[in-house]
Parts: sequence; C-alpha cells; structure tokens
Amino acid sequence: MPAKSLKYIKPYHDARLNTLLRFTESDDPKALKKAINVLRTGVWFEELRLRLGQSTAYGLGQQLQPDTYRQGLHHHNMWAKYAAGKHLPGQETVRACELAAPHSSDLLLDAGWDLLDASRPIGQQGDTLLRQLRPSIQNAIFDERALAAGRYERRRAPIQPLRRLEGQADLQALAATVVLLREASEAGDRSRAFEVGVVLHRILLMAVVGTRLRWIAPELFEFFIRQIFPLAAGDEVTLQLDRNVLGAQSQWLNRTILEMEDAGWCGYIPGGTTRQLRRLLSVDYGFDLLFGLSPRLKLAVPSEQASEDARRWVGWSNAAWDWATSVLDAGRRESLMPDDVIAQMAAARG
Repeated sequence: MPAKSLKYIKPYHDARLNTLLRFTESDDPKALKKAINVLRTGVWFEELRLRLGQSTAYGLGQQLQPDTYRQGLHHHNMWAKYAAGKHLPGQETVRACELAAPHSSDLLLDAGWDLLDASRPIGQQGDTLLRQLRPSIQNAIFDERALAAGRYERRRAPIQPLRRLEGQADLQALAATVVLLREASEAGDRSRAFEVGVVLHRILLMAVVGTRLRWIAPELFEFFIRQIFPLAAGDEVTLQLDRNVLGAQSQWLNRTILEMEDAGWCGYIPGGTTRQLRRLLSVDYGFDLLFGLSPRLKLAVPSEQASEDARRWVGWSNAAWDWATSVLDAGRRESLMPDDVIAQMAAARG
C-alpha cells in the first residue's frame, strides 16, 4: 500500500518578509510600529494554523469565521492579510479565535513588542518600559531587595542583568535586552552596546528554538538585523549578521539539543527556563558551539582607520568562527580545535 503523502502547508514567510521590508525601508514615522505588527500578527496566525490543523489562510478563515465565507458573499479575504502581516486583527476577531484556541492571543498582546520600537529615543523612560514586563524580568534588571520595598533600582553589576535574561530567553527577555542596548547606544557607551549586542544574539537564538517565536524566525531575524543590531556597534568592531546564517545557527542549536537529549541530557525543558540551555552557547560543551553559535565580527571602520588590536581581534575571532561553523554545518561535533586552526588564530593575533 503506497505511503500517504505529507500534507502541504503553505508557507507565508516570504509574504511577511516582503511586508516587513516595505515598512523598514519606509520614511513613515509609524513604519517601525507597523513592522513590529507584522511579527506579532504572523506568530498569532501561525499558532492558530498549527493548533487548528489548517494548511492555508483561506482554510483557517473558513474554520474560524465561516459566515464571511458563504458562497456568493463578497469578502476581503482578511485571513490572507493576517498571514502576510498586512493587517493587525481587531478585538472581535481575536476574541472569536480565543474561543476556538484559548490563549492563542497571548503572544500577540504581549507587552514586549512595544519595547522593540526604537524609532524614538528612549531617554529616561527605560525603567517605565521595563516595569511593563513580568516580575521575573524585572528581577533580572532591578535589585530584588529594592523591588520588595517598592523601589526600582538597577542592579549594580552590569553583567548580572544580562546573565539573568539569558536564563529566560523569550520575547520579554529580548525586549528587556533591547532596552538595555538602546540605553547604552544613546549614552554613547559603545563598548557596553557591543557587549549587550553579543548577549542579545544568544537570547535571540535560544528564543527562536525554545518558544513560539520559531514560527516567525526568518522575519524576526531580519527585523533585528535591520532595526536593532546596528545599535550594537562598538568603536571599531561590530557584528556581521545575515538572516540565513542566523537561521542555520538556530537549526544547529536545535539539532544539538535533540542529540544531547538522546544521549541522556536533561538540562532543558521546552517552555521552561534557559539557564542550562545557555551553557550550550558557552565553552562548557566545546569550542565548536562556543564560536559556531556566536556572531561573526567585522570592523566598524575602514581597515586603515582601525587599530592593530581591533584588526587582530577580528581575524582571531573569525578564524575560529569559520572553523566552528564549517563543523556544525557538516553535522559534526568537534569540541576541541584542531592544531591548524589554533595556528591560524595565533597568526591572526600576531
């Protein structure tokens, strides 16, 4: 008996990317907010489609709003617009969908989206924005004893908030990290902005592997590359990012998690904290993961204007990155660097 063919699931990533790019390239002051709405609508649509077992926007609309699809009735095919991120669903539509799929609008309505809008200076509003997020995110940023006393005082150790946000990588952790990045950028602290940007890269990878954001990963990557990561440029060195590379890195991370789980690792539960998961992006599990899941670097200034230290740092880092990504791309694991790569890195350092 012939095997049944797999059900065709119509992809809408390209449609959402086209909508997103149109907004990110627009001079409209509201364009960035509209670009964010592409993301939030896309993840809402994809969750509904998955939970209700529909393959197309038309089929989903027929199931959820059958009255608008009666034969002979003119309709505007709003579900195709939702699928492409062209239109944010109204309250009535959201409520109707909640009846069919409870909590399907949780991510659509999440306060984290608003914090990604970097179209206007953040000024002194950072604390106000962060206070919109859940208590565990606030605990990552603010001193816990001060919070217990009703005060909002930032943690003194600058690395502590970033480490704590890595341990709960999702939309709100991304949003809080973006606030820290925006603050550093506006303050002219480019060293701090670069440090936050590297952490943001890790949180983004973990978020698209471990949360529902995976359904809009290409669109989310493109948004961050265009609108957020440029704020992370250091004085001489910045991140060299590409949507396809980020996509590959998220696949390598996901594959590594599955392989380690098959081998008995139980350090990560999907939907739970990412305190153990972040160790896969450190040296704890090998240099291939450390460098292969990190961003590639590039000079932020022309080579002749860069210091010798900056040129050497980029060369050293990228020699390791090129090796590590080639290993992971081939489906292998090599925890230790081979001698020839160590030699290349030493030569780059001079």
